[in-house]
Amino acid sequence: MSLILPAILEQTKEGFLEKVFRISKLPALERIQVDFGDGEFIENKLLSAAEMDTLNPAFQWEAHLMLKAPNDFLDYQICGFKTIIVHYEAYSSPADLKKALATIKAMNFKTSVAINPKTAVKALADVEADQYLIMSVVPGKQGQQFIESTLGRIKQLKELKPHAIIEVDGGVNETNIKAIKEAGADLICVGSALVKADDVNLAYEKLQMAVNS
Repeated sequence: MSLILPAILEQTKEGFLEKVFRISKLPALERIQVDFGDGEFIENKLLSAAEMDTLNPAFQWEAHLMLKAPNDFLDYQICGFKTIIVHYEAYSSPADLKKALATIKAMNFKTSVAINPKTAVKALADVEADQYLIMSVVPGKQGQQFIESTLGRIKQLKELKPHAIIEVDGGVNETNIKAIKEAGADLICVGSALVKADDVNLAYEKLQMAVNS
């Protein structure tokens, strides 16, 4: 069964707390993803972990680092994140990526590696992580349209790493979420279609119905 994760992309602490408040009462919610951006790897500079308070331990929190070559993960540990997602494209070499993943693992995080839409799935062949994230939009902004070729990329990754946990992020809504699940996604991030909805509970219910129909 695919799991739906609200994805929070915010520039201010006030905006972050408002979104957490809106989604925290959703029934059976287990995991939440938070986006981080440095204004370099992506054009937007987002709220940093250093500006955040301790996170609610009732949820499994993922930190999606859209940052250039991140190597310092202490602030995420202090906040209470359980999974760190780094981008394949953020490092200058596979060796640098491997070193960062080793650091993340040594700090008792779950490791995850994301790839952008233009990065070939086969780039992950020699990358070992607890899970993998396929971006279905160009990272950095919520509200973009889902890139349809992502469905084929999910299937490619499933063939490349049959036992991997596969996550998809970007442009997900109630019209495409079932196809994403059927392609092989285990974790499905939903941003603006959920966290910006007028009625968050209704939007979540519709997404659950669509993915399980």
